[in-house]
Amino acid sequence: MQQINGRDAAFALLNDAAFVVPPVPPASAGVAWLRATVGRFSTGEAHERRRAMSIAILDAIALESLRGYGPMHPVAALAREMGVGEPVVDLVRNVAQAYQPGTGDEFRADAAVVRLVALFGGVFDESTAARIGLLVQACEPTMALIERTRHRPVGDVLRDEPPVPATKRQALVRTTVGDVTVEAGEVVQVSLAGDLAFGSGSRRCPGRAHALALVEGASS
Repeated sequence: MQQINGRDAAFALLNDAAFVVPPVPPASAGVAWLRATVGRFSTGEAHERRRAMSIAILDAIALESLRGYGPMHPVAALAREMGVGEPVVDLVRNVAQAYQPGTGDEFRADAAVVRLVALFGGVFDESTAARIGLLVQACEPTMALIERTRHRPVGDVLRDEPPVPATKRQALVRTTVGDVTVEAGEVVQVSLAGDLAFGSGSRRCPGRAHALALVEGASS
């Protein structure tokens, strides 16, 4: 897989409509259902609608409230702000390890998705998927950021050791980014660091402020 490195090339690609998130197939159950129903793996109108749901959920969570949770696991803090007080960290970890296609034990993730849906009301819909998706995407990256900033400024960590070092995009047409030629249909890996650590453009992580609030709370 080709790599797109360097801030300017990465920024250009992330803001280029000729590149999309690699698609995932439709599904009705398990982690495959979650992927097919969240904004993270969607495009077009579905992405806009689902992203708006995620933003609305985050907008209802006060940053100061997150800072007040101190060393509590970020997933537990976010879940409480969403109205779920039951233990969810292990369930979310089980989903997170297989959230990206082909990366983990899907059987374990499938079982965890069923239990999380039940905790969020038992309905397999976009609203439920948005809540679970936010927890999954906050799980390992936010904990990594908390750990790495214990003895270093957050800006240095995001520049030198970002918790999500790269993302993938698929080219819709043959194009050139910097000195890299990408064929139509080809998937490339895009480096994320510094001011791009939370992405850029229409798919920029909507939870940046919330992640940083959790980091601040954990360090206080």
